[in-house]
Amino acid sequence: MYNQTEAILSQYELEIRQITKGRGMYICETDRGMKLLSPFKGSKEKGEWMKQYLAILAENGYAVEQIYSNRKEEAVTEDEMTGERFLIKDYVKGTELNTGHFGEMIEVAGILAEYHLAAERAYEQIAHINNFQNENSKFGNADVVEVRMRHCRELVKVRNYIRSRKKKLEFERLYMAHFGEMFVTAENSCGILKEQAGRQPKSLICHGDCNHHNVVWTNDGWRIIHFENAVYSWAVWDLANYVRKMMEKNGWDEELGMELIKGYDRVRPLEKDGYLQLYGLLLFPEKFWKITNHYMNSNKAWIPGRDIEKLEKVITQESKRLKFMENLFSIGQK
Repeated sequence: MYNQTEAILSQYELEIRQITKGRGMYICETDRGMKLLSPFKGSKEKGEWMKQYLAILAENGYAVEQIYSNRKEEAVTEDEMTGERFLIKDYVKGTELNTGHFGEMIEVAGILAEYHLAAERAYEQIAHINNFQNENSKFGNADVVEVRMRHCRELVKVRNYIRSRKKKLEFERLYMAHFGEMFVTAENSCGILKEQAGRQPKSLICHGDCNHHNVVWTNDGWRIIHFENAVYSWAVWDLANYVRKMMEKNGWDEELGMELIKGYDRVRPLEKDGYLQLYGLLLFPEKFWKITNHYMNSNKAWIPGRDIEKLEKVITQESKRLKFMENLFSIGQK
């Protein structure tokens, strides 16, 4: 019987002593320490550049997981049977960030800023590596304006679809009742981001998925892990995603939000344009779009009660979200 894990691991110069299944990954005890076998959705080329990038971060003194090459000296190993791709990297043991602990979340905002400072230095170096051309395509480029414009188009597409349905379900009636107000903020977000894009914001290699699952407390302090979604974009792309996630977990608590941003700003000052970029990103009704996207890709004959509850929660929290946004905008104007 084909064992995919063993087939992938056999392509490495590692003595495997024990394998434990984790969250979509495999923790491997080896003769070279604890490693993690992780699925990788990017291209082989991106994997190679990630390996080099993480190595440069480490050489500069920034503690970060390293990717290991297989016997063919490749960073990414492909399963010949399925075509799936995998990486083997360091396993960082630690406790995930507690989204109920304000102190931890604020401290980690500063940790994210420290990563961005390290990323700026590392990017200057990796950009001079032989054959390093068109860096955006190597790591993937999150064009902030295009991403938000695409999301706006998807909102309209679903609105038009629901409008055309003669018999609407409870979820669809609730969605249409609040679509207008949500779409106004989405359009305003795009307008601000377009204006900021004209100022050519400084970009760097963002983590791409900075949330409570990917920040852990270790014996050596906080560590950001799992760089598989690294992407070349505005630095505030990471910060906006982090702040939004922490705020969603805490009912858009205004005090928490301001302290998160201050925690970042103390380490890596945002300046006026940075605040406006952050405002533009956070203004977009991301959770409403995610619910829309899930609806668009699901069975529309029956909508689970859980989806209705999520939509109701987003609608209920919208006034608090917008109040926080007003305060953030006023700070950005100073």
